[in-house]
Amino acid sequence: MELFAIILWVLAAVLFTASFDMLRRVNPDSRLPFFFGKPPINPPQVAVVRLLAFVCFLASAWIFSDVYGRSAGPILILLGTLPGCLRNLLHNRRVTAAAAEGAA
Repeated sequence: MELFAIILWVLAAVLFTASFDMLRRVNPDSRLPFFFGKPPINPPQVAVVRLLAFVCFLASAWIFSDVYGRSAGPILILLGTLPGCLRNLLHNRRVTAAAAEGAA
């Protein structure tokens, strides 16, 4: 059962990161919100990918919580979303730096 949870967790982390990459590709010169807010161009595929990632995260967290205790699920969800959030942060920093360089 743990192997299934690990596979779901990895799949969810990849899907979540891919959703931010999809947004970055269609909004190369715009700052992107992390979780709340709407980017300038928001394709509907992003919502579908994030929904799949959310379902996989919840399923893996449920299994991990049964095996390792209640706090394991939320902690692993936070760890799984970290790569996507870091890629979004780097994108926003690059866009800000390019805007500051263009204004100077």
